[in-house]
Amino acid sequence: MRRCPRCGELLWQRKFDGLILDGCRSCGGTWFDSREFDQLLQSPELLVKVESAFRKGEQPPMRHQATNLCPICNKPLTPFRHPKVPSIPLDSCPHCLGVWVDEGELSEIHKALQPAPQTAPPPPPAEDPTATEDLPIVRGYHLPNVHHARDWFDQILRGLTFIVSAFRLLQENPRFILPILLNIALGFSLLVLLGLGVWAMSGFAVGTELNRWLETGQVLLIAAVVIWYLATVTLGFFFKGAVVSMVDAYLKGRPVSLSIAFRDALKNADGLLALALFNILISWLSSMLSNRRGTSGLGNIIRTVAEVVTYLLLPIIIIEDLSLIAAMRRGIEIYRRHLLPIAAGEVGVRLISSVLNFVAITSIVSAAALLAPFGILPLVIGVSVSAVFAAVVWSVNAFITTAYHTCLYLWAVEYERAVAPEQVTVPAPLAAALV
Repeated sequence: MRRCPRCGELLWQRKFDGLILDGCRSCGGTWFDSREFDQLLQSPELLVKVESAFRKGEQPPMRHQATNLCPICNKPLTPFRHPKVPSIPLDSCPHCLGVWVDEGELSEIHKALQPAPQTAPPPPPAEDPTATEDLPIVRGYHLPNVHHARDWFDQILRGLTFIVSAFRLLQENPRFILPILLNIALGFSLLVLLGLGVWAMSGFAVGTELNRWLETGQVLLIAAVVIWYLATVTLGFFFKGAVVSMVDAYLKGRPVSLSIAFRDALKNADGLLALALFNILISWLSSMLSNRRGTSGLGNIIRTVAEVVTYLLLPIIIIEDLSLIAAMRRGIEIYRRHLLPIAAGEVGVRLISSVLNFVAITSIVSAAALLAPFGILPLVIGVSVSAVFAAVVWSVNAFITTAYHTCLYLWAVEYERAVAPEQVTVPAPLAAALV
């Protein structure tokens, strides 16, 4: 049974135009399950009806026990401000995303949603819609007590919790994944064009003639592959930068626009290019060490640390419009106090991301192995379908990793700006994993 977080009484249910809401007939408060509050805000005329349905004092209080616990999952409620009515303080559960509204607040929300009389022309739009560095987080929670992971199982559980929250973001706005899908499609198209170009340079030779040409033109072929690799890595950082911009805009209550995200990435093209070259250089160094006897472990460590550093620098470059060197200095400044939670979160997120990558690769290999005996047509169809599936899995995986490090950056900046820990606003997807 659901109980009121204010007085401990049992909550009563009423139906309003398809919404089944829970309210307290003792204190007059109302509970909204996840997304029910957003649905009600789309029909402001229902606010007054819901307010009058649960009246304070209709039932004498029996318990007189204020728990401030979520009626569903029994987690503590935290202060919360909805982006549509930021002037009215509410309470929400970071775990199930439900919202508690006290008696009288629905009337205040109804008034706040009414259009104000226009006495002056509206202010001009912001000159640069990509400038979000100084904007506050409006989709987040106050978590004064953040509990660190106790063991590796807790780290995996937190990583899984964040991934579930990231999937909710994708369900709410699928445009988050578009830049990464475009990146994969563009990389594949460049590879096809490279192959056609090489084939055209050989005079469209086939069979032994093509093999003979490839043997004599190895230097040209290697140069073309290197150019393709540099282009795809650089474009990858450009599109991931666009994802950072979109996630940042969402968490700060700004419109999630693909065109604005690309403008933001283009504005920081020099920093993204430098970050891509830094990543390529470290990858080359770590590969050399991994292939040498006695230093393979060191190479793997360098590669892992470089990947984490790259993802941590990406939101600094995009959101604060900094060069690579300036972003490194800024990263040391804001991340040094959060190395433990960053390392703990990386374990869970990277482990689950590795599982997703394994599933994607296995789908392609399995399709090729199972369909090869049935001829070329079934093989091509099967591998193509599994490749599309793998592309979607890789895109979701890249979005999860990028969103995770964007939330880490915003959380670190909030700690830097807050006067006291209880004033820190943790981005909503990350807050769900830290409760």
